Amino acid sequence: MKSLGIIQGWIFEFDGVLYDGTAWRRWLLQLLTKRGLHTHYDVFFRLWELEFASRVRSGDWTFQQAIEKMLFAVGMSTAHINEITPALRSKRKSLEAEERLLPGVMHTLKFLAASGYQLTVSAAGDCVDDRLGEKLSRLGIASCFDFVGISPDHGDRRFATHRYQTAINAMRLSSEEVVFVGHNSEHLAIAQSLGLQTVSVACPQAAVADWHLERLTELTELLTELPSSRRAG
Repeated sequence: MKSLGIIQGWIFEFDGVLYDGTAWRRWLLQLLTKRGLHTHYDVFFRLWELEFASRVRSGDWTFQQAIEKMLFAVGMSTAHINEITPALRSKRKSLEAEERLLPGVMHTLKFLAASGYQLTVSAAGDCVDDRLGEKLSRLGIASCFDFVGISPDHGDRRFATHRYQTAINAMRLSSEEVVFVGHNSEHLAIAQSLGLQTVSVACPQAAVADWHLERLTELTELLTELPSSRRAG
């Protein structure tokens, strides 16, 4: 098992590591399946990210306009679209009111911050501009982070590369001193290409990661096993 090098800072991927942002997507896909659409989660939302969500982030469409256009593109009838879009709007609103961190996140972040590490959070996808900061505040973890980085991906690895490099620069550290904690296998590969140490969380396809964890709470166990010379200080 590979040993983590000297660590001074951490970059956390928001979705899948700190927070489950897939609830509305899973709900929508389940509803579409009941209406006769047969597809796979990854295929459907890859199309959403590339062709429709990017237009929301650029300001060309509202979220509802993008959803309506995508539903039309995948063959939904006008009647189904008129039924689904208001139901999705209501569902997203109710889910926002029920937002919760993934288990153990608060304890882990507080442990790392108290140990003297610099912490940053990185996000793409549905989080837009200052909405991530608002979400972090609602979840009670905004004060844990020294830097918040957000940008769209548009299916282009250059956006994620820039996001991670900006976080490294903001911490004024070298890439060798920073660990990227991610759930997305592509993002883990990009982080590793920048020279970051990598930890995957609940990501079975993350063969490139240096360390593999089933849940974030295992991170504190990993760190307590490190010699003090490899910890922040």
